Amino acid sequence: MLSAENLASIESEGRRLALAVRQDPGRPVPQYPDWTLADLASHTASIHGRTVLVCRERPVERISAPRLPESMDPIDWYEETLEELLRELRDADPATTVWSFGPEENIGYWERRMVVETGVHRWDGEQAVARNEPLTNLVAAAGLDEFAGTWLPHLGDLETMEVAALDLDRTWVYGQGDPVVRVEGPASDLHLRLMSRPSSIHLPDDWAAAIDSLAPPPKR
Repeated sequence: MLSAENLASIESEGRRLALAVRQDPGRPVPQYPDWTLADLASHTASIHGRTVLVCRERPVERISAPRLPESMDPIDWYEETLEELLRELRDADPATTVWSFGPEENIGYWERRMVVETGVHRWDGEQAVARNEPLTNLVAAAGLDEFAGTWLPHLGDLETMEVAALDLDRTWVYGQGDPVVRVEGPASDLHLRLMSRPSSIHLPDDWAAAIDSLAPPPKR
């Protein structure tokens, strides 16, 4: 049985993103200057749609994310795919073996990945309509949990860093061996900075350069 708390987060954050998009679909997204909110909805629907396929088909090798169907409104596609995602996850066994981007190759990985993906893009969407609410604690903690396995391998050789979320009284160590540097602050600001988003957190220069060099996702 998947986590009711995680499913509730995906649903709540997903609906909040839909509200932001419907407010002004053509508005630019600060995080992705070439995107509108409609593009953000389409991108998120694509990611949700791949997780739907993972739950249904249980692939053991990488599969492609679906693209916006011809003649379909991106916001309608987003809302339809969000409902499909929630249905599939409610019926899924988290221990089922499937392909993933991280060290855990099971549906439970995708459940947690969708908590983060949906929550961060909710933040992106609300930023576009001038709502400046932080990530939820659940989203931020899930993002900091997954960072070592999902994103750190793409950053190259960096000094080991300890990250401390003072509001959650939790720490994470990214890298091998004892930490050389320590960064602390609210969990939301920590995860947003690690996702190359505006934040109060100041990273060491090598970390900042590596994170900010990651390519943005392509339009879908």
